Amino acid sequence: MIKKKRREDNYLKLIYLLLAVIAIETVFLVSSRERNKRPETISLRQAAKEEKKAKKVLPKKQPSSQIAIVLDDWGYNLKNLGALKQIKEPLTLAILPRRAFSQAVAKAVQELNQEAILHLPLEPQKEKDGRLEPETILVGMDRQEALKILDADIKSVPGIKGVSNHMGSRATESAALMGIILAELKVRGLYFLDSFTGKTVCKDLAEKMGLPYARRQVFLDNKSDEKYILSQLELLAKIAKQRGFCIGIGHDRAKTLAVLVKAIPEFKKRGFQFVFVSELVK
Repeated sequence: MIKKKRREDNYLKLIYLLLAVIAIETVFLVSSRERNKRPETISLRQAAKEEKKAKKVLPKKQPSSQIAIVLDDWGYNLKNLGALKQIKEPLTLAILPRRAFSQAVAKAVQELNQEAILHLPLEPQKEKDGRLEPETILVGMDRQEALKILDADIKSVPGIKGVSNHMGSRATESAALMGIILAELKVRGLYFLDSFTGKTVCKDLAEKMGLPYARRQVFLDNKSDEKYILSQLELLAKIAKQRGFCIGIGHDRAKTLAVLVKAIPEFKKRGFQFVFVSELVK
C-alpha cells in the first residue's frame, strides 16, 4: 500500500510538473508574440509620423510663372481677328471706345473666350501730344463732364472686365482727375490696368480705395520688328520667372499677332502660364 501510494504521489508530482511546464511555455509564447507584435505596431506608427514630417519639409509645388499679354488699340478695324483666332491661350484686349468696330471686336472677344477691357483715352503730356482721340478726358475737366465721357465709353464696349489708360501720361499724374475715374470704376466693379506711360498716382489711389489694380511691366512692340518683339517677350518671361508674374502690352498689329501666334506655344512648353489681367490684379 505504501509503495502504491508513493507511486500515486509521484504521478501527481509529475502531472503537476508537466502542467507547470505547459503553463510556463504558454506564458512564454504569449509574451513572445506580444513582443513580436509591438515592434511592428510601433514601426508603423513611426513610419506614419516620419511620412507626415517629410510632407511638412517638402517644398510646396511652385505655380507656373504667369504671363498676361494685353493688346491695345482695338476698334479701328477687324483686320487682325483672323490671327487672334489662332491664339488659344488667354489674352486681354484693350478696346478703344466709340470707334467704328469697337462693339464688333467686343463681341468677337466674348466668342473667343478672351478678356475685354476699355482702353480709355486720357490726356498725354503736351510735349508728347499727338492726335487725340475724340472726347479724350482732360485734366481740368469737372467731375460731371469726366464721368459723362467715362459712362458713354464704358457703354460702347460691352462685356469689359476692366479699364486701361490710352496715352494719359498727364492725366495719370493728376490725383484729382484719377480719383474721380477710379472711384467710378470701383462702383462699377471694374479693375484698372495702369499702362504706365509716365509718372502715375494711380497705384496709391487704388490701394486707398481698395480698387483692383495692376501695372504694365513691358512694352512688346515699340519697334515693329520680329526680333525686337521676341526679345521683349524674353524680357517678359524673365521678369515672370523672377516675380511669379508679368504683364506685357502690345498692339493690334499684324506683326505683333504673327509673332505671338508662333511664340506663345513655345513659351507654354517652357512652363509659362498665360492668364488674363483680371487674374493678376490686387
